[in-house]
Amino acid sequence: MIETLDNSIQLILTGLCSLIAFVRAVREHRREWLLLGLFFVTFFLGDLYWTLYYIFYSRTLVYPFIPNLSWYTSYLFLAILLLLVKDKKGEDKAPIMLYLIPAFTIAMCAYYMTFGDYVSNLAVAVLMTVIMWNAAKGLIRVRKQEEGAEKLGLYMMSLLFCIVEYAMWTSSCIWEGNTILYPYYWFDFLLSICFVLFIPAVRKMVDE
Repeated sequence: MIETLDNSIQLILTGLCSLIAFVRAVREHRREWLLLGLFFVTFFLGDLYWTLYYIFYSRTLVYPFIPNLSWYTSYLFLAILLLLVKDKKGEDKAPIMLYLIPAFTIAMCAYYMTFGDYVSNLAVAVLMTVIMWNAAKGLIRVRKQEEGAEKLGLYMMSLLFCIVEYAMWTSSCIWEGNTILYPYYWFDFLLSICFVLFIPAVRKMVDE
């Protein structure tokens, strides 16, 4: 019951966010909104498949590669959005601290491989590294005033999105349960809030 409720909330929010982003993309002719809409809708489709399967069969998927492909595609669109908006002028050498990101994603990939398959975990590690690297580097450049402050929200939300995803995945490896006390559901609800907060973050960026 709690999983169906959790997934339904996320479906509604990602569906609404997709609609808002695509409407703005049509009205404003901005690629940023189009990419954000694709980020939302591909995640929505993965959630939709997962939820329908759970409703009809009362259990999680035996072969989750179909929704996984949707979710991985959503990460790809977020990575492309970050690459699109970054200021390519005055590209400088990456700070040493940024290399903590691939160290973290590789370590987590190795950990998750003890529970799942190698290919999907490698794909996630690469995509998350690209997102977190560009988001963190963008935050540094905004702080140094090398990029506009209007991008701050997008960079922060992208990092928060990745952190919550990792917290959710890790909690599912450590704890098991199907009640409101299961940490996975709290992190998944926080993830749903992240989707909503992407809208004002991108709006601020494109309006300034």
